[in-house]
Amino acid sequence: MTTTQAAASTSTTIRWVCGACGQPAESGAVHVDFGSVVAAQQAAKEWDARSHSLSAFDLADVFTMPARAQWKVTCGECLQQQHDCGGCYEIGLSQVPTFTALLRWQAHLYDKSWFDATNWVAFVHRLAQEHAPHESAGAW
Repeated sequence: MTTTQAAASTSTTIRWVCGACGQPAESGAVHVDFGSVVAAQQAAKEWDARSHSLSAFDLADVFTMPARAQWKVTCGECLQQQHDCGGCYEIGLSQVPTFTALLRWQAHLYDKSWFDATNWVAFVHRLAQEHAPHESAGAW
């Protein structure tokens, strides 16, 4: 794949869908609740302390791993009517219209101390599969 081909494929417009109402989202946000982030960080810290050593882990430990804070997509209307985050990190959908923009945000988010406590990687992987399942098949 050439650089031009890569740029063309990552520039694909994202078809956002609201996780609350299931409708296409022209406005709104991708967001994660900081309360969930803090809870996920604490649960991970407790899990690390009790579940495995640094050199090896039991496969059963994988099944007890705590959940990560979930990134959500919410349209503008649902944000106004039923937004339930007490405090969120929000990225306006207008700021991430393409996969290129999403990748730039991902680079920005990597510097956040709380980023690893979220499901961002799974969120982006699912989004990529929804948009181009033939391109991401077998990648995971």
